[in-house]
Amino acid sequence: MEPLSDKAQITLKKIEGLKNLISIPKIIFEVSQAIKAEPGNVKKLARMIEKDQGLTTKVLAVANSPLYGLQKKVSSLEFALMLMGTEETLRIVTAISLSESLKIKSTKNFEYMEYWKHSMLVGMAARDMSIRLGFSDLFGEAFLAGMLHDVSIQVFAQYLPKEFEEIIAASKNNKKFFDCEKEILGVSHDYIGKLLVQKWKLPEVISETIEFHHIPSQAPNGKELSALVHLADSMTQEFLIGNCFWDKTLSFDGNVVEILNFKSAEEMVHFVSEYQEIFKDTAESIVF
Repeated sequence: MEPLSDKAQITLKKIEGLKNLISIPKIIFEVSQAIKAEPGNVKKLARMIEKDQGLTTKVLAVANSPLYGLQKKVSSLEFALMLMGTEETLRIVTAISLSESLKIKSTKNFEYMEYWKHSMLVGMAARDMSIRLGFSDLFGEAFLAGMLHDVSIQVFAQYLPKEFEEIIAASKNNKKFFDCEKEILGVSHDYIGKLLVQKWKLPEVISETIEFHHIPSQAPNGKELSALVHLADSMTQEFLIGNCFWDKTLSFDGNVVEILNFKSAEEMVHFVSEYQEIFKDTAESIVF
């Protein structure tokens, strides 16, 4: 990697000075410890999560979304956890809690609900595609990385609002948002996202996927996982469902065809088209 510019170093110093970004929500530790102590005690796990009504609502929203794919609608958290399993529950709680820990009020430049829909759609689509395309060993990581792929956008909107506004203004002149980030901050959101998840001590495969989710063919190790998130991310733009303005000018990495073992670009396009209706139904189901 090239040495960081002075501008990038200033940005990193600002972000590293925000101590609350590094702290991991207590509920993640509690759920993790409860699973280790009593792996099969779903009732106790449900009671623990239910203490946080917002978290409970979001876990149920994931479980009940058409794209997540449970066979029946669930209203009981305990039943949902039983169907999903404890390890999957921990991943969902981790993704939701980390994202929520950075939650900000919507502003003229950042609509939190739209961001949340985008994150959920990308996470669930990446998870579903991993299973359908023969990468089922990646389904848990695909969900977590998909949910958190744009987590640093929240950081820009909340803690660097002036620079974020400048990036938005610059990107309106037919310039890629990605390039405008580098021009104004010295770094882009994918790099900052990688640093955040490293601070949270998430697996290296998650941090790498977040860093390379726009250019999966350049990922040194987990190209398949990065490609799944990249394809899911691009689907929000293709369908104009759960799409966000910062992805509007991004290029698609054509190497995804080969990385995900499609026989041709046409086969991939057909595969993607099958998701349009379920994206629409899932987006409509995400209401809190």
